[in-house]
Amino acid sequence: MKKYLVLLLFSTTIFSQEKNPQLDSLLLVIKTQKDITKAKTADRVASFYKSKSEYFKALEYYQIEKEIFENSKNQTPKQRLKNIALCDIGIGVQYYLIGNHEKAMSFYIKAYKILPENIDLLLNIKSIFSSQLNQEKAFYYTEEAMRVAKKTNNLSQLDRIWSIKSDLYFSKKDSVNAFKALEKSIEYSKKENDLEQLAITYTSYGDVLTDYDKKLDFYLKSKAIWDVFQPDNLLSISNNISIANLYRNGISDAKFLKKNNISVTAALQKAEDILLTQIQKCKKINHKGKNLQYTLECLSYVYEEKKDFKKANDYFKECVILYDSLNSIDSKNKILNIESSYQINEKEKEIKLNKKLIEQEKKQKWFYIFGIGLLAIIGGLLFYQSRNRKKTNEKLQLLNAELDQANKTKTRFFSILNHDLRSPVSNLIHFLHLQKDSPELLDLETKNRMQNKTISGAEELLSSMEDILLWSKGQMENFKPQPKEISINSLFEDTKSHFSSEEKIQISFENKDNIQINTDENYLKTIIRNLTGNAIKALNEIENPIIIWKAWQENGKSYLSISDNGKGALDEQFKALYDDKEVVGIKTGLGLHLIRDLAKVIDCEISVDSIVNQGTTFTLKLK
Repeated sequence: MKKYLVLLLFSTTIFSQEKNPQLDSLLLVIKTQKDITKAKTADRVASFYKSKSEYFKALEYYQIEKEIFENSKNQTPKQRLKNIALCDIGIGVQYYLIGNHEKAMSFYIKAYKILPENIDLLLNIKSIFSSQLNQEKAFYYTEEAMRVAKKTNNLSQLDRIWSIKSDLYFSKKDSVNAFKALEKSIEYSKKENDLEQLAITYTSYGDVLTDYDKKLDFYLKSKAIWDVFQPDNLLSISNNISIANLYRNGISDAKFLKKNNISVTAALQKAEDILLTQIQKCKKINHKGKNLQYTLECLSYVYEEKKDFKKANDYFKECVILYDSLNSIDSKNKILNIESSYQINEKEKEIKLNKKLIEQEKKQKWFYIFGIGLLAIIGGLLFYQSRNRKKTNEKLQLLNAELDQANKTKTRFFSILNHDLRSPVSNLIHFLHLQKDSPELLDLETKNRMQNKTISGAEELLSSMEDILLWSKGQMENFKPQPKEISINSLFEDTKSHFSSEEKIQISFENKDNIQINTDENYLKTIIRNLTGNAIKALNEIENPIIIWKAWQENGKSYLSISDNGKGALDEQFKALYDDKEVVGIKTGLGLHLIRDLAKVIDCEISVDSIVNQGTTFTLKLK
């Protein structure tokens, strides 16, 4: 840590000489604040130097940041490993930019062990393999980056990934997919406002075009972006080399020279000036990598065109020496070994882990067998218990259903007694009270007539009671309808006989087609009696009361209707016909509730049409 404190003091002197207030404030933070704040500030200083293409200084501050994280106790172990891995990525990038690919790969692999799905890291590893012309490995890491970007929906990295994929497609001579990838990269760069990647893609686009004017147009677009914020960036240098190379190659294209109003001599001079400037930039940032090597090579070709063979030879020799140092077999093997050793170590760990798992599985095998056997026994017992419980529950449900049905039957039985027997008994009591309290009002003829009607009503009452008792007995045993063919005329005759004591009301029956229906006679008879009794009650205090029963067939269905000329009623008063939850009155019996329930059982639909002060019509529709 002491060496970094010395470096900080040295850097402070540099910053003060440069008179940069922003850097002075950042260094003050590093000196005075807590560890995490110091590390973040060191990262900002490193980024500043990187943006200025001062890669060695950027490297030093990334190393300071890493050491702060290594010694900091104000973070969880997981956070600590992640922060150190991010520092390793930053350090690796600086070594790559300097031209030391071997060291760059070693730091990338350290970070890869912790952050295998970091998109920047995957693309950085790809860049190293691309520089070594190992397209298979480069393509693999590019595809991995694409997979992670799609998995995490990281749109900000897709422009860079598509640009890289275009290079790989071109290396495979797949120009169709390469151009599609470039268009995709430009689209995402503009969408994310990523000017740096847009400049990179413009350069790549220019590289693959064959028309010199179009190539120059894309190179100049890239240059305009780089000149604004990072003119000394290696990628900016690379773009400028492409421009110089274009002028050199363009001397053979008269159309290009004419359009740009430049002579062969001027074109070569322009290429020379640009390349010499790029060499100075590389030396300024201590870069000894691919860009410098390519600049030297291009400059040698320019001097060859200018017939200055000595300079051409000198620059070409320098280029070859640098190329050999960068692309020696030993260097390539070291880079591959760094990546391969990581893969081998991972495989060895996996093999050891698998061996342990196999040993554990052998030990656990008998425990599993014993456990499965025990579970089978427990399962069998539970199944046996469950089956017995299920049978018991089924019996209880059956008994509950029978009890519920019995209660419903009992309710219906008493409702029928209450509703069907009320009218005859009421007439009998009325006659007896009249005979007892006012016998003088009855002459002999009237008395005989009323006695005969009372006797007839009592006999009908007895008959009704016998019918109801017989019917209810059958229902108690099996409360199900017993359909059979019955004549409507017989039902009308029964109704006429049942209500024969109602002298003041004219009851008529119409059955022109003498229709027959198939249904339960007792159910339908009870419904008809109840509706008739209700109609009689509705005609109380009505002059010329009339009840009309009709029967007819229509569209294969049988219909019965009862109409009266009573006072009518509102729809709310017939709610019991449709609502099962309507409250049942004790004094008035079930009435409409009874009609509703019985009709439902024999599959009979009931509708009502009532007009106030005009009358009511009930219609029964039987299938």
